[in-house]
This record gives sequence, C-alpha cells and structure tokens, in this order.
Amino acid sequence: MTFCELPAIASNAVQQAQEDMALIARGEEIDLPWRRLCVLIDHGLVEISTPVLLGGPLAGSRTSISWTDEGIRFMGQ
Repeated sequence: MTFCELPAIASNAVQQAQEDMALIARGEEIDLPWRRLCVLIDHGLVEISTPVLLGGPLAGSRTSISWTDEGIRFMGQ
C-alpha cells in the first residue's frame, strides 16, 4: 500500500498549529478539538503514547501527547 505525502500546512493554518503545539507543551491539550489534533498527528508534529505511567499525586496510567522531532523543527522555524 502506498501513501501520498500530505500537502504542507496552509499558511493561514500555521499560526493555529503553532498555538496548538504550545497548548500541548504547556499540558493544556484537554480542550484541543480532535480535528485540530488530527492535523498535528497527520503532519507528524505530535504523537500519542499510551500508557504513560505517572507517580505522585497523579499516579496511574495516562495517555500522553508529545512533540515529535518534526514538531520540534516546525516550532523552531
């Protein structure tokens, strides 16, 4: 199966993507709409990891959204 490359994020959507990436960096992604998160995932800017084990008062298993290497480059441009 062959997948086509996604087109680059449209210039008018770059600022929104950067704001969403900043939300993730601050740990505030809970209010991020799924459709906007999908854009970040589809472009390889973030990844979802599960389970992530936490200690302390937040002890337990969680799902984590983190920047990929491509996401770091995107935010550094």
